[in-house]
Amino acid sequence: MPLPRLLSHLVCGWVTILGISCVSPETLTERQIRAARLAAAFTSLSPRVSPKEAKCFAIAAVERTAQLSREWHPVAFPWINNLLVNTGLRQHGLCHHWREALFPTLHVLHPQTLDLHLASARRATLREHNGIVVTAHGQPFETGVILDAWRGGGILQWSAVQSDHHPWKPLPPELIPIELRPMIMP
Repeated sequence: MPLPRLLSHLVCGWVTILGISCVSPETLTERQIRAARLAAAFTSLSPRVSPKEAKCFAIAAVERTAQLSREWHPVAFPWINNLLVNTGLRQHGLCHHWREALFPTLHVLHPQTLDLHLASARRATLREHNGIVVTAHGQPFETGVILDAWRGGGILQWSAVQSDHHPWKPLPPELIPIELRPMIMP
């Protein structure tokens, strides 16, 4: 097969894959159900977690992720988003982009019964991953819930830090992104 024809087939294949794999935005009802489940995960962290605060936090997290998904148009396979960003075809979509865009939305809610932590797994490796851990106020990082919009291709996913397949650790203070430092560091 001549090279131009082969390239044409490859380009058509990539366009087809990207078209098939685009994430469909969740409906309002689906987001409400997702937020209710996330609020339940937050309230299960401790009897001291305010159900009202957990609900507010969950709605904000799900809705902000949906807004970012509408703006960034991620594809269903997160690694393809990485490829698109790393080749300059997209500006946003890496895991740290999701984390850094979601964190301020949650921080401005000034939680009293929940704490926010920036998290990374396998830091400084090719398999590095980033997210936000939410814990009950004053509780250890390991007891929290990891929020991760990247792995769902723009649909917020979460799980308990201890049972997640990524080895999450708190992000060291010296690695906190400059734009988030005023929110985290006194």
